[in-house]
Amino acid sequence: MDKPLPILASIDTNEAHRLRAARFRRALQVDGHFLLGKVKNLSHDIRFQRDGQTLNIELKDFTGDHQSDFVASIINQEGHLYQQALTGREAQDPLIIIVLGEDTEVASAIVRAVSLRGFRGQEAEDKIIEYTQMVEDFEANCEGCNIRIWRLKENPYGRMLHRVRKILEGGNLSSFRPTPADGERKLVGLSMLIGNGIGPARSQSILEKFDVTLEPKKPDTYLSDCKGIGPKLASIVQETLSLPQEITIRPKVRKAKRSEVCKIRRDADECN
Repeated sequence: MDKPLPILASIDTNEAHRLRAARFRRALQVDGHFLLGKVKNLSHDIRFQRDGQTLNIELKDFTGDHQSDFVASIINQEGHLYQQALTGREAQDPLIIIVLGEDTEVASAIVRAVSLRGFRGQEAEDKIIEYTQMVEDFEANCEGCNIRIWRLKENPYGRMLHRVRKILEGGNLSSFRPTPADGERKLVGLSMLIGNGIGPARSQSILEKFDVTLEPKKPDTYLSDCKGIGPKLASIVQETLSLPQEITIRPKVRKAKRSEVCKIRRDADECN
């Protein structure tokens, strides 16, 4: 199977000098599925591109005194975050706003914002509720506009790259499917293959009188001849479906020794 092309990752000029950009670059090196492009003027902090697809990332972090530009931009209604979201929506490319923290840090940033504005007592409690609702409402509306909000605290850049790769390359949930017990594999396989009213009970009735098997379309055909199916997987299929060993793994052709080749040639010369 051909290896997927690397995903091109670009960093905005204003983002490139920040400490988190260095952390992002290190994560790219560790992941190995990405190619770092040139620093350029972008609509958002980071841009990923692959096969004509584009995905934009806007990063929002926290300062050491529990302040957050994400929270501040929402409750101050200063328009910067709104404009970033609007730009992403108008470009019709997927946009993800990544908050480099967790729920507790967002809550702390809201409390800090209330404190800095001088609210006290019941008024402060009311403002905390109001600002919390504003943040929740903004995030909900972003999701409604197909703008994703990720809150990532632990290993944020590694997790971001993993998710971005699956978005651009396509996800696959097959490895998470339940594995039926040995005695149930044929039953489950037959139910899924036929469908149309043939469930486990009727499949079991069929299997009492019939075998589920694979028949080669042509002579001299083996499971191990199939693309992506090596001897190990071929043996698993053979065992699951109780297939004959004769169609599982193609026998290796033994190379004749030099002495045997010479003998064959001498015999041929004598016959001539």
